[in-house]
Amino acid sequence: MRKQIIFAALVGLFAIACNTTGTPVEFAKACDIENEKKTIEVSGFLDDKGSLFCSNIGGGNVKCGFRLMENKGDEKTIGADIEQGSSANNVEKLGSGYKKEDIKVRDNGGNIINMADKVKLTGQMSTEPKMNVCFLKVSKIEKQ
Repeated sequence: MRKQIIFAALVGLFAIACNTTGTPVEFAKACDIENEKKTIEVSGFLDDKGSLFCSNIGGGNVKCGFRLMENKGDEKTIGADIEQGSSANNVEKLGSGYKKEDIKVRDNGGNIINMADKVKLTGQMSTEPKMNVCFLKVSKIEKQ
């Protein structure tokens, strides 16, 4: 019985973690200092910048740095750090010399999204306008 209670509690915590919600923010305002350390939702198109840098600098899980564009080909972007893994809201580990079609990003349901699809990302924003730094620690990915 005790194991069942612990299992139920873990399932509940996992469900809460996967159902992260944030404050919807316009793409143009996502990097505003007012959003620092806030959980926000922002939409756009993911891009690998021609190559992905994945690391666990500072400890913790390995994250890969994508960029999010409001429209394909835009110059203005937001950094999007997505955790490496094989479950929902992750990017699968890539080998060296990968091609764009090798990138497998999973949405909140665990389904692989097409890199050409528009997505809504939810996560904690880190921004420092004076240093021109702006990135989202992604916790949820939804296809739009």
